[in-house]
This record gives sequence, structure tokens and C-alpha cells, in this order.
Amino acid sequence: MGLLGDSSADFQAAQINEQHFQDASETPGTLLRITPYKQNEGIQSGARLLQAIHDVTTERKRLFSTKNVSDHHSFELWFDEGRVKFFMHAATDDAADKYTTRVENAYDNSDVHEVDDGDGFPPVGADDYVAAAELDIERHHFYPIRHHDGEGFEHDPYSEITSEMQSTEETRVVVQAVFRPEPKDWAEDDGSSMIGSGVSVDDVAQSLRDDEVEGWFDPYTTEASKKDKDAAKIVEQQRGKYAFNTNLRIIAISPDEYEAESRCEGVAGMFTRYYNSKTEQGFEANPVGEGRLSSVIESAQQREWTDHEMILTIDELAGAAHIPNDEINVANIDWKNTQRGSRVPADSLQSDKD
Repeated sequence: MGLLGDSSADFQAAQINEQHFQDASETPGTLLRITPYKQNEGIQSGARLLQAIHDVTTERKRLFSTKNVSDHHSFELWFDEGRVKFFMHAATDDAADKYTTRVENAYDNSDVHEVDDGDGFPPVGADDYVAAAELDIERHHFYPIRHHDGEGFEHDPYSEITSEMQSTEETRVVVQAVFRPEPKDWAEDDGSSMIGSGVSVDDVAQSLRDDEVEGWFDPYTTEASKKDKDAAKIVEQQRGKYAFNTNLRIIAISPDEYEAESRCEGVAGMFTRYYNSKTEQGFEANPVGEGRLSSVIESAQQREWTDHEMILTIDELAGAAHIPNDEINVANIDWKNTQRGSRVPADSLQSDKD
């Protein structure tokens, strides 16, 4: 995997002495705000939603190969104006219409509406401090990270992530997952060859099962460990699963240098806990150096996607990008308190003001 940030750097906030404002009308594509009903199925519903929006478009590149030209979209968590909010970004109007319907189907009683005024991204003032990180994976993407259908989570990891995001009213934090669907045969070949002779999940699994010869002067054979054999089975299960090629960014903005640093490092640290001990795979957090902060903000505003070879199956991505439920028991979440069609009392509020 190529490094996205500077893995040797500490999490340091800096004043970039630039203003970055994006009006909703200037956002490419369509930004959708989701106000979820708090009684939903959380990660499981997230997996169903990703399954429903996995639409791959390809075009023929050469005689024996095709090129993935699918649009990329994003899921975003914002801590802004003192609350945690949920957004999806669709590349086209047609995708926005489809996403609206499919989000409402996956998350019963939740509201989805287009953001057509206000901010298209949390603003960055000239006096603000900014800290950012980009997430990579530690090993090849054939090794899965921890997810709800593997080793599983004891509880929704968003409990810690949304808690770490929360700060002062003036602080803004964004977690952005930009993803593009991969063809279903993504695990058969890593794309290194035009005619399909690259590494596949079978090759990786077999290498884990193979005995190893150790020693130069008195060589001996060491049998593959049970852990490696178990990992081989998990890797093989990647074949045929739907997946997305993903970019994950974390950006913290605050007039307080300490808050920007702490929120970015804290949220990034929570993502590194998506560690699968059987495959020894997890997220690696790479802090962004001061010289790249402006470009990372611009990339986030434009919802840019680049191929970092971080391919996550639906189950893996659902753990990192989903709408939680009231299991997380965290204050200041932008919940919808009533079911669709319910009468709202005159003195009630639309969002939970815990």
C-alpha cells in the first residue's frame, strides 16, 4: 500500500492561513443529509445499503481487459455546530434519487433530504488550526480488517468514534469515506497483468498454508501454524464478495490548536481498533503534514477519490461507514425522534438534545 500521509509524523495541527468555504450549491454532485431514526439495525442496515448501491460500470480497455469507470460517492460524519450529523454525497442526480430511496428503505423512518443551502462542508477560517489524517491498511487488501461478520465487534465502534469527535461548539470534525464499487472478480486478480496472471486470493491463501524451509547451513521445514491456516480460510472467503475501493479521511478544525490535534488523533486511534487478529490486518493512520493540509481539505470538499488500493468488502466498509442506532448511547447525535407518519407534539424537538 502506498503511504497517504507521513506515517513518521506526529498528529500536529497547524494554521494554514487560508479560508476554505464551500456553499452547498457549489458542492459537486448532490449532498444528502440523513436524519436517522435511532431505532434501526445499525451496521447490518449499513451493509444492506451498500449492497443496494453497488453499481459497477466498466468499459473495454484492451482485448483481454476492462476498465472500471464507476462513479464514486461518499459517506460522511460531521461534528459541526455542536452535533454529530450524517451525510451521503452522490456523484449524479440519478444516484442521489436512488440513494434517497435506498437509505429510507435500509433505515426505516429516517429522513433524507438534499442540502441545497448552507454549508457544503464545514468551513475553515484563516485563524483556525487544522489537523488531518488519511487511513491506509497495513497489509494487502486480500486480508480483511475486523468487521461485524468476522471476529465481530463487542458493540458498535461508532460509540467511541462519535464520542472522540465531540468537542467545543467552535470545533468541527469530519470523517469522510469516499468509495467506488469494484467488479465482483476483484479478488481473483490484483490487476498487475493485462491477461489475469496477477496474485489472487488463492495464491495468498496457499502461501499461508505452505510449509517453510528455514536455516541456511542446516535447513529444516516448519509447518504452517494453525493461525496461518485459519487466516488462509478467511482470505479465501473474500472471493466473490462485493467490495468498494475506499479513501478514508479525518479532518479536525478548531480555533484551539489542542482540540484540533486531539480530535484528529483520537478519532484516527479509534479506527486503528478495527484490527483483525487472525489476519493481522487493520487500519493504519497516517497524519497529514502541514504542507498538504490545504490540498486534503480541497480533496474532501470535492469528494475526490484516488486509487490507494484499499479495497474493503461490504461488511468491512459497513463497519467504517454506517448509520448507528441508539446502542451507542452518545449525546449530541442528530437523531430523528419520531417514526414516519407519527404526530410530533408541539413542544418536542426534531433532534435529541441529550
